[in-house]
Amino acid sequence: DRLLSFYIAAKNSNRYLVIDMKQAYLLKLFNESENLKGKYPSPTDENIKVYIQRGSWGLIDKDIETFTERQLLQDYGIWQREFLDYPNAVDYRDIAKNQKDFIFYCSDFRLQDLIDVKPSEGSSYVRSLTEPFNDEMIIKEKQIKNWFVHFGVINREDKWHQVHVSGHGDGEQIRHVVEDSKSKKLIPIHTDKKNDQYHRKWHSNVTNVNQHGSVRI
Repeated sequence: DRLLSFYIAAKNSNRYLVIDMKQAYLLKLFNESENLKGKYPSPTDENIKVYIQRGSWGLIDKDIETFTERQLLQDYGIWQREFLDYPNAVDYRDIAKNQKDFIFYCSDFRLQDLIDVKPSEGSSYVRSLTEPFNDEMIIKEKQIKNWFVHFGVINREDKWHQVHVSGHGDGEQIRHVVEDSKSKKLIPIHTDKKNDQYHRKWHSNVTNVNQHGSVRI
């Protein structure tokens, strides 16, 4: 659903959606499936570009006469190689030169690609992920913010503008619900055990229920 949302946004803004090879491979499988064919765009869709990241040896921008085509192919996994010949394949040079033409997908695990792309100062970044709900996720998000401060996408960490878009409430919203409800008992449902410390901080009478368990009210 998120990919489709950005695909539609790219079309409506006259831009290309740039996906990575893993997403391209999934779209390829979807379009080969009898049940899913037609429900998702093809990886060769005219509104999509497939981003060819640097391989282990980083040969994507090297002289093919110095490094043979065989060496280039060996720099990528077998499942990745077909995308090298896609007519809509692009690499960091294409993105860097025409940044306004693209919505570029970049996962947390591929932030090093931004070193090559060099986002223009003031570029927009949309982080479509679950809000951090534990210490590890909070630290990770802080690291991500530092990357984008470094690249000039945001001036400083507190310029990170957050809009909650999922069906879940964020931590502050949950706190308000718990405290303002004036309830006699709090029974947390569909939450993580790690959040129990917050529930008990916000409410004096918390009852936890195990999956398939029951509680008398």
